[in-house]
Amino acid sequence: MNMSRREFLVKGAALLATLGIGGPLVLADKYSGLSAQAAAGTEGGAALPAVDSPVLVVVQLSGGNDGINTVVPYGQGVYYDARPTLAIKQQDVLAINGELGFHPSLSGLHALYKQGKVAVIQGVGYPKPDHSHFRSMEIWQTAEPDKISQSGWLGRYVESSLARETNPLKALQIGGDANKAFNSETAFTPVIQSLDTFQLLDARIKLGALEKNRLTEAFLAMYDPAKQLTQVRVAARRGQEAYRAASALHKLSGAYPGKTEYPNTGFAKDLQLVAKLLSGGSGTRVYYTQVGGFDDHANEKEQHARVLKEVDGAIAAFYSDLASLGLQDRVVTAVFSEFGRRVKENGSGGTDHGTAAPLLVVGGRVQGGLYGEYPSLSNLDNGDLKYNVDFRSVYYTLIEDWLKGDAKSVLGKTYEKIAFV
Repeated sequence: MNMSRREFLVKGAALLATLGIGGPLVLADKYSGLSAQAAAGTEGGAALPAVDSPVLVVVQLSGGNDGINTVVPYGQGVYYDARPTLAIKQQDVLAINGELGFHPSLSGLHALYKQGKVAVIQGVGYPKPDHSHFRSMEIWQTAEPDKISQSGWLGRYVESSLARETNPLKALQIGGDANKAFNSETAFTPVIQSLDTFQLLDARIKLGALEKNRLTEAFLAMYDPAKQLTQVRVAARRGQEAYRAASALHKLSGAYPGKTEYPNTGFAKDLQLVAKLLSGGSGTRVYYTQVGGFDDHANEKEQHARVLKEVDGAIAAFYSDLASLGLQDRVVTAVFSEFGRRVKENGSGGTDHGTAAPLLVVGGRVQGGLYGEYPSLSNLDNGDLKYNVDFRSVYYTLIEDWLKGDAKSVLGKTYEKIAFV
């Protein structure tokens, strides 16, 4: 079964670089299966995640979503004064009450809101806001507005609350990119685009069973940290963890009934993948995905309506799918953007980088309604909205009241909780 280096390099063309190997991670243990469905116990008394544990899905709206045209203050004349071409007509707003309503593209979320399944947390932000996409997103992903942090808030959650779980799928990033929210010195979070591509061997290259076994054994031997020098042990650990995650994922692939019709968009496919993994009993506690197209400096009216419709259709289908699977009460979906937009429209039919914006939380166990106060459209901070709710209060609530984790260790101190779950 031995394989020479030359033979490995020649036949190793079948090995994929799509295992989501990103970020530092710990040495893999001997357990390589799934969560509680796949094993009765683990070494050292480490706990396995229950398949009915609460799940958090984080959705990032990249680019700076215009919160004012998402949750529309249609009852205020100053809104129409500030946005003569961008304001949503009163008759088109999907009313929440006599003052506020959803953008007309958000019909699915509006319907869920009326069922009490959507919490709208108004005016979410942080002190001394930053208008840079890069820095502002980093602040949201690390939960550290006042300093540069190398760890992410979800990475710290995994370290503090899931450290004893040996499941390689306990946290997952869905899509094409890793992000700083999961940065950790001790925890590895795979990045998965699809079940078809997240595997060790390229299915398009035909190999016999013996060759597959030999390649796999050669890969695991090469990525065994115990056999490597200190300088390459981190890379070896990444390979081992990625292999464990890929092996675990492919044991789940046949469990999803797939009866719900999703829109034909990349974001919808990402959320459908989350539903597939949940229905298979992956034991994953946190998923993270993102959708872009929200940087509306010009021609916002059509562009914003289009991307909001994409988000709405995907989330509505996802909730419907969860309900058909009997999982809607296990999952909470939090939807945020790195910042909102300024109150006044610019000269290009768009809006420029702003500050506070609404954050949406969707789920069967969510206490729906409005939380916090809508920021004043006239009492501004140099043209920007003043925030009313610190985003770390939302994180604190999600970690402590929903995930039942150690929120203080993740965020460094206690924050006021919000009663949306």
